[in-house]
Amino acid sequence: MRSTAPRLDAIAEDVTVRFAGGSLRLTGTLLFDPRTASLILDTQDGEPEEMLTVNLAVYGLFPETPDEILVKDWSEGEGTAQSLIDAGVAEFVNEHFVGPFSSRAVRLRLIKKEN
Repeated sequence: MRSTAPRLDAIAEDVTVRFAGGSLRLTGTLLFDPRTASLILDTQDGEPEEMLTVNLAVYGLFPETPDEILVKDWSEGEGTAQSLIDAGVAEFVNEHFVGPFSSRAVRLRLIKKEN
């Protein structure tokens, strides 16, 4: 039986991510699971990790390559995608507008940051 547990690899340390339009900033290590296209920020402060990616399968959107992720860029996620680009750990691929309010999601390609 195949394990469904995430296989998280650290891809960058000391990355600051902005949330909620910049009103909240957290710094930590980025952990990535290419099987699930999950990107997590681990702040190592005793608080739960922050999931940075979003599952948009219900809209027919999936990462197209093993190094792509989909990031929510509305509500509390506003600014997250640009933070990852500014930190040099991702590059913009495309944007999608989903749901009844045409909320913005961003497709990013991860760039392994050298520490």
